[in-house]
Amino acid sequence: MLVKNNHGRLLLKLVLVLVILAAAGVYLLQGLQVTARVKVAKRDTAVDAVTGTVSVDADGGTKKLDSQAAGIVAWCEMIDPGKKFKEGDVLLRLDKAEMLRARDDAERQYYAGRDRGRFVVTGGKPELLADDLKLTDAQREEIVKRENPTRKLALEKLEYSRRLLALGDVSEEDVRSLERSLEEIDRTLKLGLLDEKKAEADFKVQQKNVEVQLEKMEIRAPSDGQIDGALTWKGALIGNGQTVATFFSNTRVVAAKISEESFGKVKIGQEARVRLLTYGEQYFEATVSKLHPKADDAQRFTAFLDVKVSDPDTLKPGSTGEVTITVDKRPDALMIPRRALFDSDKVFVVKDGRVVRRQVVTGYVALNIVEITKGLEAGEQVIVDRLEDFRDGQRVKVEVIP
Repeated sequence: MLVKNNHGRLLLKLVLVLVILAAAGVYLLQGLQVTARVKVAKRDTAVDAVTGTVSVDADGGTKKLDSQAAGIVAWCEMIDPGKKFKEGDVLLRLDKAEMLRARDDAERQYYAGRDRGRFVVTGGKPELLADDLKLTDAQREEIVKRENPTRKLALEKLEYSRRLLALGDVSEEDVRSLERSLEEIDRTLKLGLLDEKKAEADFKVQQKNVEVQLEKMEIRAPSDGQIDGALTWKGALIGNGQTVATFFSNTRVVAAKISEESFGKVKIGQEARVRLLTYGEQYFEATVSKLHPKADDAQRFTAFLDVKVSDPDTLKPGSTGEVTITVDKRPDALMIPRRALFDSDKVFVVKDGRVVRRQVVTGYVALNIVEITKGLEAGEQVIVDRLEDFRDGQRVKVEVIP
């Protein structure tokens, strides 16, 4: 009887040990199971999209800012990388002191010579010609003839000689000689007035040329923009035509490069999403604004985009990224993450804790998601991460990604 009881206890202990070992084995197996990160297939709007690379540049690219005059740089505070400016702003100014002195000296010499000449021809009454803007050439000539002392004396001699001729005291030749002398004086006075008029015209041209040269000694912004690189400094001696800085426009050009087989789907006005590497995963809404009909050397076509940004500086020249252009939409389509797809038409589905390799038929393919038209049902879980770690029939734990 004692032997039977001992046997029963031993059997009970053995069963308990086996249960514990089985439980430990199950626990161990569960601990060794791989966790599959899955997404639930859901119905949404399928989008047929064209993808491409994007580059941002300033309108016209980087441009040169050249000097139109030679001289010493007197001021160039605006010539500083990153400095913004508006069209017409003075960006650089050359030293004008020497040219201003030469202009003022030429002006003094002109007016001094003109006043001296008028003093002589008017017999010390230059004020008679002061209002020259209102006087005609005939009026000026009449004033000079009337007031010039040499002509007055010659005219008096001629008139006196004519009276003597009437009395027979002088010959006709003497009178003609005095007439010729008066005519010569009149020609001299007229030439003097013409010379003054020419000198005035030459002076105005000279002054205009100086003003133009002075304007060239200031470099003004041809458009709104920003300095890219400075190539001069205050005190530098620069030559005519020398580049003093490079700049780029505030207007941005966003160009998308599209493959030849996809470009035919792209139309002006289509919506797009742009992601720039500068901003990581941030996306910007955009619209196709223009199409370039000629392919580049790599047989890619260019679509220009109007990117919606609150601050133009967001689009930095030289930045790159990618674009997705929506060319068609299909509502109530079954959608899964694009990264769940492998070998172009297969996914891993988790069903009852096991991995099932499933072949599917795809529809529209976007940048991050893909439409499934056959081979998958709404609500099924597809593996979206580390697909290379799974195989058909493998038991796994599930982590559902929102």
